[in-house]
Amino acid sequence: MTGSPAIRALPRAQAGISLIELMVAMVIGLMLVLMVTSYLISSRQSYQTSMANVDVQDARRFALSVVQQQLWMTGYSDSWEDFDVTFPAYDGSHSEVPNFATAQLVASTEDDDVWVRYRAPELTNQPLTHCDGTNFARSATGDDDLIAMTRLYLDGHTLRCKVYFSDGGDPHNSLPLLNDVDALQWRYLDDSDQWQVQSSVNDWHSIKAIQMQLILASSESTGSRFEQQFTWGDATVSFDDGKARSLVSLTTTLRNLPEAAQ
Repeated sequence: MTGSPAIRALPRAQAGISLIELMVAMVIGLMLVLMVTSYLISSRQSYQTSMANVDVQDARRFALSVVQQQLWMTGYSDSWEDFDVTFPAYDGSHSEVPNFATAQLVASTEDDDVWVRYRAPELTNQPLTHCDGTNFARSATGDDDLIAMTRLYLDGHTLRCKVYFSDGGDPHNSLPLLNDVDALQWRYLDDSDQWQVQSSVNDWHSIKAIQMQLILASSESTGSRFEQQFTWGDATVSFDDGKARSLVSLTTTLRNLPEAAQ
């Protein structure tokens, strides 16, 4: 039996990925990676900025609360005698403490520090608290007229407080209230009704309000560098280290002044 042999179908060659297709796929994949990376970096920077701002605000609230409470203590006493009797002159027995004239409640030795005086070592079931969190205890001699003299000052980049006493006893340890302070200045409202810096005050008896101004930085970087400028006195100060900053101002009217100084 004769006939044509069966023609067997040959297998088709499989087509591979061309170089152009491979390059297009790589470009698309690279674009996706870049988009995801950019999003992650942006999210991280936003998180760092948010945390830096929260850090500044938390520190700001704590420090302002402590400082304001301390300034409100200025001139406080559990005795209603004349201020000339309640707050006699102090001759600076501690080398660090400035002289106080009779009835003088506020003093300053530098633009970035302030001293205030107050009394009342003990009230019934209501002990007074210093800026370092300790109670106002009686003196070793049982003297109820013990006077505290507290200094609020800048040490490097740290706002601190330190409490001294009129009996010449040992002062308390210096307590840090706020870190990362780039600048601090105190100003005083006197009987001229003008805010004065320390060197311009003529009569410390007439001080009726105190203003604290400071530039506060975050402890951590925001993750990006940018320039910040602040007006500081007659000049402008700039920062570009990537930290979040805030210009803080606190004005406190002294509560316990004699009527003549109100």
